[in-house]
Amino acid sequence: MNTSTVIAATCLLFSFSPFTATFAADPVNGRALSRQCTVCHGKTGVANDPEVPNLAGQSAFYLEKSMKDYRSGVREDRRMTLMAANLTDDQIKDIAAWYASFKIEVTVPEQE
Repeated sequence: MNTSTVIAATCLLFSFSPFTATFAADPVNGRALSRQCTVCHGKTGVANDPEVPNLAGQSAFYLEKSMKDYRSGVREDRRMTLMAANLTDDQIKDIAAWYASFKIEVTVPEQE
């Protein structure tokens, strides 16, 4: 198999990938939509409540799937089910893109 065939096959594979839909998202719109999320998840996507997950820096795919699972009832949480219930697929993609755009820095603890 030559190089151009491999590239073409890879492009074809990714064109049907679940990751493809995330590329069309609008993180600017997601920022506006995320105002309702800040009550629990914090203005920067880092929650103050230890029972609430941080959203900043999570993958858009994970966030999108999670919100759709709350919306459909696959995942259950009283607050998240209510929040996701009226969101469209495009709005979910936009919110996911917004939180995925945050850059997180990890510092490895020093070993003794």
